[in-house]
Amino acid sequence: MLIMLAKFLLVGVSGVGVNLAVYLPLTYAGVHYLLAAVISFAVAVTSNFFWNLVWTFRGRAADKTTRQKYIIFVIISGLNLGVNLLILRLLVETLGMKDSWAQLLAVGCTGILNFSMNYAVTFRESRKTKRKENQAPYETSYHPNL
Repeated sequence: MLIMLAKFLLVGVSGVGVNLAVYLPLTYAGVHYLLAAVISFAVAVTSNFFWNLVWTFRGRAADKTTRQKYIIFVIISGLNLGVNLLILRLLVETLGMKDSWAQLLAVGCTGILNFSMNYAVTFRESRKTKRKENQAPYETSYHPNL
């Protein structure tokens, strides 16, 4: 699980880069910072899903389709976006922090929550799969009808 967390965090760091690469030009173009955060979120979450699917959680949750995983991932990410926006607004409007630094901090704060939820829900192994992983090789090939 620690290796998956490390990979998830690396994907997250790249996602922060994607997020800021979209967010900063939008805010410089005059888009309100909260709207820019939502747009940058949409781009970054799709990028993060792809890399988590093919690298971080590769082969996990085989009982779910890619579409199901994506929908769950987006829902969880949406919940985290809500937390992100609350933190962002608090930092900018209450504490007077510069919005670009506040966005970076807000995204960082939601990282562990995001991993935990995706590990436990999106890419959770079914009980059947877990049982097979914990069995000896001869147990998985045993045929009771023989």
